[in-house]
Amino acid sequence: MNRIPTFRWLILLLVSWLGFASAWAQVTVTGKVVDANAETLIGVNVLVKNSTSGTITDMDGSFTLEVPDAYATLVFSYIGYTSQEIPLGGRTNLEVILREESQLLNEVVVVGYGTQRKSDLTGSVGSVKSEELQKIAAANVTQALQGKIAGVQVTSASGRPGEGPVVRIRGTGTLNGASPIYVVDGLILDNIDFLNAADIESMEVLKDASAAAIYGTRGANGVVLITTRKGSRGQRARFNFSSYAGVQQVDRTLALTNGTEYAQLVNEIATNNNGRPPFADPTIFGAGTNWQDVIFRDAMMQSYNLNVSGGSEAMTYSISGDAFLQDGIIRSSYFNRYSLRINNEYNLIKGLKFGHNVAFVNSNNNNEPGGIVFNAYAADPTAPAVDDQGKFGNTSANSNVSNPAAQLEYNAYNRGYGQQLTGNAYAEVYPLKDFTFRSSMGFNLFNNRSKSFEPQFFVNDKQQNPESRLFVGYNRANDWQWENTVNFQRDFGKQRINLLAGYTLQSRGGESFGGSRNRLIGDTEDFYYLNAGDAQTATNYSIGFTPERYESFLFRANYALRDKYLLTVSLRRDGSSKFGSERRYGTFPSVAVAWRAIEEPFLKNQDLITNLKIRASWGRLGNDKIPSSAAVPTVTNNLSAVFGPDEALVFGASLITLANPFLQWEETTSTNLGVDLGFLDNRLTLELDYYQRQTKQILVPVPIPDYVGSSGNPYVNAADVLNRGIDFQLNYQGKIGKLGYSIGALGSTVYNEVQSLGTTNNALRDVSINGEFATLTNVGQAIGSFYGYQVAGIYQNAEDIANHPNASPVKPGDLRFADINNDGIINTQDRTFLGSPIPKLIYGFNLGVDIAGFDFSADFNGVSGNKILNAKKMFRGFGIPNFESSFLDRWTGAGSSTTEPRITNGGYPNFVVSDHFLEDGSFLRLRSMQIGYTLPKATTQRLGISNLRVYVSGNNLFTWTDYSGYTPEVASENVLQVGVDRGIYPIARTLLAGINLSF
Repeated sequence: MNRIPTFRWLILLLVSWLGFASAWAQVTVTGKVVDANAETLIGVNVLVKNSTSGTITDMDGSFTLEVPDAYATLVFSYIGYTSQEIPLGGRTNLEVILREESQLLNEVVVVGYGTQRKSDLTGSVGSVKSEELQKIAAANVTQALQGKIAGVQVTSASGRPGEGPVVRIRGTGTLNGASPIYVVDGLILDNIDFLNAADIESMEVLKDASAAAIYGTRGANGVVLITTRKGSRGQRARFNFSSYAGVQQVDRTLALTNGTEYAQLVNEIATNNNGRPPFADPTIFGAGTNWQDVIFRDAMMQSYNLNVSGGSEAMTYSISGDAFLQDGIIRSSYFNRYSLRINNEYNLIKGLKFGHNVAFVNSNNNNEPGGIVFNAYAADPTAPAVDDQGKFGNTSANSNVSNPAAQLEYNAYNRGYGQQLTGNAYAEVYPLKDFTFRSSMGFNLFNNRSKSFEPQFFVNDKQQNPESRLFVGYNRANDWQWENTVNFQRDFGKQRINLLAGYTLQSRGGESFGGSRNRLIGDTEDFYYLNAGDAQTATNYSIGFTPERYESFLFRANYALRDKYLLTVSLRRDGSSKFGSERRYGTFPSVAVAWRAIEEPFLKNQDLITNLKIRASWGRLGNDKIPSSAAVPTVTNNLSAVFGPDEALVFGASLITLANPFLQWEETTSTNLGVDLGFLDNRLTLELDYYQRQTKQILVPVPIPDYVGSSGNPYVNAADVLNRGIDFQLNYQGKIGKLGYSIGALGSTVYNEVQSLGTTNNALRDVSINGEFATLTNVGQAIGSFYGYQVAGIYQNAEDIANHPNASPVKPGDLRFADINNDGIINTQDRTFLGSPIPKLIYGFNLGVDIAGFDFSADFNGVSGNKILNAKKMFRGFGIPNFESSFLDRWTGAGSSTTEPRITNGGYPNFVVSDHFLEDGSFLRLRSMQIGYTLPKATTQRLGISNLRVYVSGNNLFTWTDYSGYTPEVASENVLQVGVDRGIYPIARTLLAGINLSF
């Protein structure tokens, strides 16, 4: 028998003793965590201070944790509540009460390249949390910003499924691209139509130069920061499922003449023109065809999202899948999107952290037939959609527009398919105390293809397609962004400093190409390929996007003294390939100061004012949203000419746009003065800002003489534009017994003025209607102002014509225009500015109530002081389109009408651009209303789940407006064409029910 040496016995004994002593020292601590109302809190993080040992509370709010000894300190933390550190002091059972933290002072908001406590902000930043974003059922999450942040105008450009809105922050400051940039988890993008609201943690809007200057050349139009959901350390797997489904309906239809009324008006036009009335008995048509009923439908909308998140000391994770399915309220249109997002972070090595935020999106859509909204508006109501023989009615005979029902049959295949991979991968290193180095590689890759098919068909001589036709297009882009930043943060007694420096590179580029063929060998979808068409009918094109390159250096310093005096200084230097070789780089500084007067002794011994901060900022920003080739000459090779005695056809190339090597950035100088106030323990809060944005060196195309030989006008830095106004946001939260309630209001005034258009002062004309321009951008006026004749009345008789200035030929019943220049005649010199499409006031208000698990919320938004040109009423002369019912109030004899002229079918003076077609664009809309019920925690605990809420909701429920069109929201990305209604895809009213489930 072998004996163990004595020293080995000693070692074994020592190890055993140490293990026993360690086990003896371990203490089991139990407890329960509740809120101030004694409601249990589920998922509270419980950690031993200065260690990695921890747990979370269970369904009962209870926890069990092994601690090193009975005198350790436990740290309790929970989102929305103030963290607590509790020394055990020998206790082994705890009852912990967590209290809600002050949202005003402790809320953390995202700023460029970092985060800050809201109390430390010196700039103007608006924030919207996830629960607010999810109140609006929409494919594009920016719709949810409408009426949520002062100074932000969100306007629906169309009700088409998947369509994004037009966003303007503090007015329109350029004649080029005026949309903000979007920064998703650090990645700079032009749109966020791939995002799902349930995946977003928060959205911040940087409105002034101090906040946005860190983005330099891209920040002049404002910056929208989006942070997506992440997992939490020490959190066990948590599943969140959310879904809603509902029906969409056209918000409003237009009052148009029916069959009998249309026939009567057509006969009256013929009589006024000394012609023969075409309809012998208008009454036989009765109501006729309501073409709006033909194209509109009730349409379904559905959304499903499943997220799982959690984390350990080694990693955190958040994985979500989403399906959004939306049918359009116009038949044949739809949009579907499916996405997968993975946001993980890994802490595998001490001093090193790396992670990724990646989303893959697959979408498909089908657009309505082109022009179908206007055709339904203008089509002859005496023609049937389909006649007794099953043939489509002939709407072209009188109204000269296509039969909308036939369009839905033959022109409804307009498919789009998209795949997008977007996100970033990053690493953070902590080389020294208080230093953080971060490197991030972002990417945005997408491939889109479109396919449109028309079969061979014949409806009438004007609506036919003699050969089947297929068009296929491809569009792809490959963008990347590399950012490297170093951050230093340290507290020096009563001082706090945060320094940031960085270097970034970005590349954007891609290409589009496509082609078409006729005479396909079949009309079914199996044959929708180019090689199924006749090669002799092929057309092809290819367009290569000019690549864009950016190089940037950035710096920011935040300094706080005694949490009372705050200073922020930013500087960014950007270089862009878009600009000329002589002016490629620009420098953009900003400075902001704030005084937290609430920390002063004279405000300490009182209970009324609980927050008072005064802010001031100044900065310069840039804008580069111009064509990529604006600074370089452009040549086309699609030209031909005849040369020589043989008159031979020679193919060649020619210069079409001149270069401008001195082209440089548009520069916006922004000033902001603000105050933040809180009363009654911050139950009542007010944010008030005065802003001024002066944009200089705006890029505009300047006409050149024809003998130069270039067909395109070169860009030069020429124009100046001013925006100024006041933003305010007021909120109150209170409680009466167990009834909680909140009320909020916000608003923003906008004054917009063009102050210069360069040395030549060439006014910019746009929007051609009936051969006339309808908008004019000129010095002293707002961008895109309406321009035309001012109506002074209606000529009632021949004497009236003789006694007032006029232009021949006019007749009694025609519109009478004002003689603006008082020269005794009416001509084009009497055209004048008629109003602006830019609202003078943008506002919103909201209210919320909650009691005993029930909650109610309502959000309103609106605008005031803008005009809309109802251009669809002006399109006449090619046939006789249908009429709006207002035409029935026409002039029919002396004294019969002073507002509606006699019935004619186009031409001067009744259908030229005048304020007769301008309408007030002001509106107030009930944007959303929601009623929900959350099951009590005792019930969910018995069911084995964390939370269950069900709700019913409505979007765009009511709109109060004097505008007669489908919607008073008439927008355009082209700033010179805003507020012109040619017949847009209407906005939908949505009614839905939903569920939020956590387990």
